[in-house]
Amino acid sequence: MAKLYGTLQGNRSEKTCCGSASSGLKVSAQSWYGSLITYVNLNDEGKPIFSLYASEVSTNSCFDSKKLFEGTLEELKAKLEA
Repeated sequence: MAKLYGTLQGNRSEKTCCGSASSGLKVSAQSWYGSLITYVNLNDEGKPIFSLYASEVSTNSCFDSKKLFEGTLEELKAKLEA
C-alpha cells in the first residue's frame, strides 16, 4: 500500500498517483495567472510533512514560488484557526 496518494480531476477522467517514503509526492495546480504547488514527504517518524508554495506565474517549480507553509496538517490547522 502506498504511503502517499494523490488524485487529479479535470474535464476528463480522474487520475491517481502514489508516492513512497523515498519519492514523496508533488501536486501542482496551474492557471495562466499562477500556481499552487504542494510537496508531501515523510519525516523520520513516518509522519507526512506538507510544503505549500504559490507563484504568480504558471510554473511547476518551487524555485519561482513563495513558500507559504511547511509542517504537519495539525500545524497547518492550528495556523489557520489562529
